Amino acid sequence: MKKWFFVILIVILFFGSMTVSQASGETITQDSEENSGNITVDYNAGVTYTLTIPASVSFSDTETQVERSLQVSNVVLNEGSSLNVNLASANDFKMMHGDGYIEYRLMINYNDVPEGNNHTILTVPAGEKTGWVILHFATDLQKDHITYAGNYTDTLTFTVSIN
Repeated sequence: MKKWFFVILIVILFFGSMTVSQASGETITQDSEENSGNITVDYNAGVTYTLTIPASVSFSDTETQVERSLQVSNVVLNEGSSLNVNLASANDFKMMHGDGYIEYRLMINYNDVPEGNNHTILTVPAGEKTGWVILHFATDLQKDHITYAGNYTDTLTFTVSIN
């Protein structure tokens, strides 16, 4: 029984030492033709970003213009790519309640948003860490289309894509 124990122990030590030498990379001795060796040190950085969207925008009878900022930070992208933020309005830039509505205008960095929906409002190229735009909301609160008392709302959707 003791013999088998020692045989198994020797086999384990033999294969264990092979594993250590295989994991050690290059071996250089006084008899080696080369007296230097290389290892690779690496880290794989993944794509990251943080998009900060304003919580809300509210108009009042005295405040018909509101500014908010939309920011992208901590941007790390693949070389040659870019991060795009697109904007879409659920109601074509109308605050709705029932069949009534109040139109509003949105400017991005003081430039009108084109007619229609799903516009790219911000592009951050690879190599830049941040990007931002000013969202300028304005309405003249024309109440001709208000049908009922209540909260008139629109939903803006911001979508991020990497190209």
